Amino acid sequence: MATIKDIANEVGISKAAVSRILNHKGSFSPETIAKVERVANRLKYTTLTALHQEELVSNKIIAAIFPAVELPYFGLVASHMEKVAYDYGYYLMLCGSLFDRQKEEDVYRSLNEKKIDGVILGSYTKDPTMLAEQSFPVVTFGYKLADNIPTVRTDNYAVGRIAARHLLSKGCRRLLYITSFQEELGRDMRCRGFEDGLKEYGVEPWIYRVNMEMQLLNDFSEVITRMMIEHPEADGVFAETDALGMNCMQVFIGLGYEIPKDIRVIGYGNPFFSAFSNPKLTIVREDTKELARQTVSLLVDMIENEGKKEALSSKEIVIPVALDERKTT
Repeated sequence: MATIKDIANEVGISKAAVSRILNHKGSFSPETIAKVERVANRLKYTTLTALHQEELVSNKIIAAIFPAVELPYFGLVASHMEKVAYDYGYYLMLCGSLFDRQKEEDVYRSLNEKKIDGVILGSYTKDPTMLAEQSFPVVTFGYKLADNIPTVRTDNYAVGRIAARHLLSKGCRRLLYITSFQEELGRDMRCRGFEDGLKEYGVEPWIYRVNMEMQLLNDFSEVITRMMIEHPEADGVFAETDALGMNCMQVFIGLGYEIPKDIRVIGYGNPFFSAFSNPKLTIVREDTKELARQTVSLLVDMIENEGKKEALSSKEIVIPVALDERKTT
């Protein structure tokens, strides 16, 4: 009797995806659906068998670990990931780490006890050995941790270069960079791209950092105000996230600046959030949906294809970005 595995092997997709297609669940391309149905018919595979086997592959769980799941950005990412995971027949479990090593260790211990299938790590840990000790496959989201751990990330260096080029093209030369990236986590590639892009024109930015507590409160006004008191001559700002960019705008307006007449602002992020600012924030746009899709797909590939795990362990998928010019520059 033919099985889901037989169909999956012939079509070249996961068993969970085959099961969902045969039971008319999830969203797949018409070509994939037609191919699965064609192979199933040729192998005389029945819907009754599919229903039974879906029970055997159901209740699969992928865990996603983020620094703070209450932040809107991670909520959006999780929403996209959940949809993709569901199409593959998996459920998504959310965990928060707050960049705390002890909490991360507790989370891993708990996940091992629950026998989850795999982990998406977006909490920016510095210790790759902790991951190597786990029994489940791991994909890092948003950053590269080690050469033997697969990752899906944005081209962060390009983000900084694009922001630098855009502000310079508008005549800005006295530039600020404000970031929530923690220095102890390694090199901030957006900052590096921004610095390198400005260096070609002999410009060096003033750099300011906000902490995790400010991120959770979404209130960066103290640092932004100090930034402008120390550098009132600034004519442009690159904010590492759209939330920081919108906070900058709010403070600048409160201080009497006109945007973009007196100072120009560019951020980075998803257009969904920055669309609510007034004036609308110029951003280097992230493809959040594609980041989520590629991350989940890579992890499922590692889970369901044991033989490919070693080959996939060094895989790095880099998602391109683009400028979305609006009213603040």
